[in-house]
Amino acid sequence: MVYDGGMFPDDYPLLNAPSLLTVILHAADDGPVTLEDCAERVVALFAEAQEVLPVTPADLRHRLRGHLRTLEAALVLEAIPGDAWRLTLRGREALRRHPGGIDRTDLMAYPDFAAQIRASLPGASHDDPREASYEQGYVARSEGQPFTANPYLPNSVDHLSWENGWMQALDDGKRTPPGD
Repeated sequence: MVYDGGMFPDDYPLLNAPSLLTVILHAADDGPVTLEDCAERVVALFAEAQEVLPVTPADLRHRLRGHLRTLEAALVLEAIPGDAWRLTLRGREALRRHPGGIDRTDLMAYPDFAAQIRASLPGASHDDPREASYEQGYVARSEGQPFTANPYLPNSVDHLSWENGWMQALDDGKRTPPGD
């Protein structure tokens, strides 16, 4: 692929998530849609903009399929027989509130969708190799120990992790008064 000097290579505004999600929603607002219906709408948009579709038809369908799944998971679309989807009441409301574009951050406003996304992410403890020192700091604050009770060498990762745990306990208001 040749870089044409645009803002970013492979940056196609008509193919970004908000644009594709909006194309799908507007198509479904007219009645049940299939993957092919959505692909045809995107191709028509490129033709109207006098642009050449910069991806293969297979790549376009792959992108659209993922967005259809996302909208279905957010209960904005529901699958119906014939490999088609239709707009739900939630979808009509989303389209009304965001006629010019919708993205995953808008969908995160739906608690059930947000919970599903969070559940699919790896837990925070898997991301933090210093969970033990963090937990020790949290417990120390909860037991009323001072911030200076940090047992780790200053300027070490464990020292900082312990402080983060201690501060989180402070923010959470979990402190046993001294002397208890």
